[in-house]
Amino acid sequence: MKKRDRSSSLIWGALGIYIAYEGYKLDLGTLGNPKGGFLIFWAGVILAGLSFLLFLQTFWQKYEKKEDQAFWEGVRWGRGVKLMLSLLIYAFLFKTLGFIISTFLLLVFLFRGLAPQKWSVVLVLSIATIAVCYTVFGIFLEMQFPAGILGGLFIR
Repeated sequence: MKKRDRSSSLIWGALGIYIAYEGYKLDLGTLGNPKGGFLIFWAGVILAGLSFLLFLQTFWQKYEKKEDQAFWEGVRWGRGVKLMLSLLIYAFLFKTLGFIISTFLLLVFLFRGLAPQKWSVVLVLSIATIAVCYTVFGIFLEMQFPAGILGGLFIR
């Protein structure tokens, strides 16, 4: 486990440094006026910093000696595969069905299919989530969502 943490922290640290470098090349701007590389640069710095902390932690943290086991042993793939497929389907249907319908269907699947909830909870949470997202992004931030089959009934 210690060797895996050390090697993965070095890989992620190198990736973080590369991301920060690429963000720096894009022009950072200032805190009050960020440019294209600002977020990329700081994401890389944070990734590299956390990787460095993990690398240091491997030297002073005691690891339990476990029997050698396969890296993927014990991993349950079902929920992850369902989640990835649902997000892929959501991405394909987003423009066709529109924001409201496609997001509602995704949330119903996530609330009911991945973490079974009562139908009343599923419907209330799905509708509330869509309402909050539409209010914040569609009205206040004036983002345009695809109307889809609703044809502009709700979405400008």
